[in-house]
Amino acid sequence: MEPRDARRLLGVDESADVEQVRAAYRGLLLRTHPDVSGAADATARTIDLTRAFRVLSDPTPSSVSPSAGPSGPPPPASPEQTAPAPEHHPDPVTVELVDDDTIALGAPAGEALLLLLDAAHELGEISYLDPSAGLVEVVVEFVEAPTSSVLLSMQGRATGVTEVFCTVEPLSGGDAPPSDAVTRLLWRTLVERTSTPV
Repeated sequence: MEPRDARRLLGVDESADVEQVRAAYRGLLLRTHPDVSGAADATARTIDLTRAFRVLSDPTPSSVSPSAGPSGPPPPASPEQTAPAPEHHPDPVTVELVDDDTIALGAPAGEALLLLLDAAHELGEISYLDPSAGLVEVVVEFVEAPTSSVLLSMQGRATGVTEVFCTVEPLSGGDAPPSDAVTRLLWRTLVERTSTPV
C-alpha cells in the first residue's frame, strides 16, 4: 500500500504526525472492527486500516519503492541508507490488579477497549459491546462452574489510566465462579498480551 493511499484511507493529510495517524486509526477501528460493525466487509476493512496504519507509522520508507525515472535506475544506496533502521516499539501498557474486581490499564479508553476485546476473545464469546458506554459482556464456559456472563465495564481516569470492573453472573443456575478469580484470569490474559505487569 502506498503512503498516499494509506493517508486517504485513514483520512489524514501529509503533515499528520504518528500520534494523529494513531488517533485516526483507533477512531476508525472502533467503528469498523467486526466486533462492533455488522457490515459484510468489516474484517476486510479492518485489515486495510491496519495495513494503512503500519505504512504510515513505519519510520522506514520500505513501503515506497523507487521507480526508474527518465534518467535511468536510481543510484546505488550508500551504506548508511542500507543499514536497517532501529525498530520502533510503542511504550508498553501497564496492567495492574487494583482490587478483587478491578484492573487498571495504563492506556486511554480507546486503546484499553482494543486490548480488552483481544483478551475477552481468549476467555469466551463476546455477546455484547457498547464502546460509548465502555461495556463488554463475555459468555464464558468454565470447566468446574456454570457458564457465566462476565460483564466488563470501563471507567477512564484523567491520568490516562482506564479501570476495568469485572462482575460475574451465572447463566445456567448454580453459583458463579468467584469474581476475584475471573478478574485474575482476565488480568493474566492482559499481562500476556502487554508483558508489563505492575
